Amino acid sequence: MVANSALGVGRMGREGAAQLESHKVALLGLGVEKRVLGQFLHERGVQFAVCDARSEVATGQDWHASVSAWHLGPDYYEYLENYELIFRTPGISILHPHLRRARAGGSQISSQTKLFFELSPAPILGVTGTKGKGTTSALITEILQEGLYPRVFLGGNIGLPPIGFLDQLRRDDLVVLELSSFQLQDLDRSPYLAVVLNVTEDHLDYHADRDEYIAAKQPICAHQQEGDVVIYNCDCPQSRQLAAASAAPRHLAFSVCQEVEAGVWCDGESLYWRSAPGADALRLCAVEEVRLPGKHNLENVAAAVAAAAAVGATSVQIVAAIRHFKGLAHRLEDVGTRDGVRYYNDSLATTPEAAVAAIQVFDDPVILIAGGSSKGADFTALGRAVVERQVRAVILLGEEAARIEVAIVGGGTYAGEIVRGCADMAAAVAAARNRARSGDVVLLSPGCASFGLFADYKDRGRQFKRLALE
Repeated sequence: MVANSALGVGRMGREGAAQLESHKVALLGLGVEKRVLGQFLHERGVQFAVCDARSEVATGQDWHASVSAWHLGPDYYEYLENYELIFRTPGISILHPHLRRARAGGSQISSQTKLFFELSPAPILGVTGTKGKGTTSALITEILQEGLYPRVFLGGNIGLPPIGFLDQLRRDDLVVLELSSFQLQDLDRSPYLAVVLNVTEDHLDYHADRDEYIAAKQPICAHQQEGDVVIYNCDCPQSRQLAAASAAPRHLAFSVCQEVEAGVWCDGESLYWRSAPGADALRLCAVEEVRLPGKHNLENVAAAVAAAAAVGATSVQIVAAIRHFKGLAHRLEDVGTRDGVRYYNDSLATTPEAAVAAIQVFDDPVILIAGGSSKGADFTALGRAVVERQVRAVILLGEEAARIEVAIVGGGTYAGEIVRGCADMAAAVAAARNRARSGDVVLLSPGCASFGLFADYKDRGRQFKRLALE
């Protein structure tokens, strides 16, 4: 399948740009995606306004020459209704009152991701879920690097805005996109191959409730059609529900608990692939050959294998990539050992469920560093996991520290220590080191967003890694 352009071109050249130029265009928010989109529009001679809550922005980039107006500061939203086409930043929901008002006034709301889907000449493989999207997307890309497609491009929520590589794409390439609920919620088309991982709850500071969060992910499957493929976690009811809405004729499952009719599964010892119901099962490799720790990572591997096999990867390519792939930075990243204590950076664990999965990986005593800024999450499961696992100590920081402590206390009889009042990562690492013994694991798995104390999860992880081995 090759994506079709709403502008009538496979790639936005001057003809497509002219159609954009006929509209009054605004970029809402000026994060990484919008800076890349600004450059993209500038190169095509498209004028646009910038609306951002910040009172000042860094100047000097060449695309600033195409900015027709700067609407900065707390009243930036008052100008939205003046524009016919608004490209929103993923951090602003399509349900935001100001966007609703602009839409009611006749404005069209779009996004960098939506524009990419309209213009990409190459087929798109999309991955979503509450956790594991980045690992799964990266492994799919690694498997397919030596496959049927001349080139495989990785982008999306993983930090690479795909509009930045649109001009490089050819029809016989493949694009792998990690897609968050923020990016999916207003799409009117689906990737030709959709991968739906576990779906629990996240970003309740952004979404109205759990149901709205799950509904925001529906476009990954809802617009699929003849010739498309959907891959889902058959152990997850929400994943099954989303996949059931797909009109794709080919549905493949993955599981680490049970054999599946078509897809990938694990029997506890080996990974298997079956291409269709009734087909013979093919053993791929032993579980011990997977280098990523934890059951949740085994799920990610199973999903990636199913996706890669569905688009023609051979068993030799799949197994070679599994044996080589060590995961991504900030995802249960082995930082190193000091004085017999192992340090793991899992800064990307921004949900309680991700932190729970990380805790359950280790058999050795764990000292957990957790906490951060709020996303409206429920920490009950995290508190229960800390108690059940009898984590040696929990070092808390950030605005969610008190709520995590309440969840631990409410999770049962806890014999470990709760350390409060850490003002920064240096204090948290020092507190962990003072309590760690040889053979212990110090695990940064916050279960929360990073903002407030850190620029982002990468900054948080980098600080931890530097301090851990100083």
